[in-house]
Amino acid sequence: MKKVLFAIAICFITMAALSSCSSHDNTPEGVAKAAVECLKAKDYKGYMDLTSATKEQKEAMTAMLQKVGQQTDEKGGVKSYEIVDQEIDEEKGTATVNVKVTYGNGDTEENKMKMLKKDGDWVLSADK
Repeated sequence: MKKVLFAIAICFITMAALSSCSSHDNTPEGVAKAAVECLKAKDYKGYMDLTSATKEQKEAMTAMLQKVGQQTDEKGGVKSYEIVDQEIDEEKGTATVNVKVTYGNGDTEENKMKMLKKDGDWVLSADK
């Protein structure tokens, strides 16, 4: 009985983690948060769905994300993150969101996530 309850609990936790990647506010901050949640859950497909990347770019970028995931694990995983600031240019349909990530080993890192508005939705820019 305990094994069945444990299995059900794992299913709910997994569904909650994955849903946090797929559902988000259609704002630059909402996309940034969803992206970090996807990386924490190692949901690389979910992360790529948040980008403007083409199918070919997504394949190449997924391999890169897996390496980032390994490096993150070596730092003890993502302990927490916060949106430091954001710059939004509605006229150009671009935004930059600065995210500060704190790892399990205490290291911190600030990342700039560049975004663009595509078909009315904010997405991570696949362009460098």
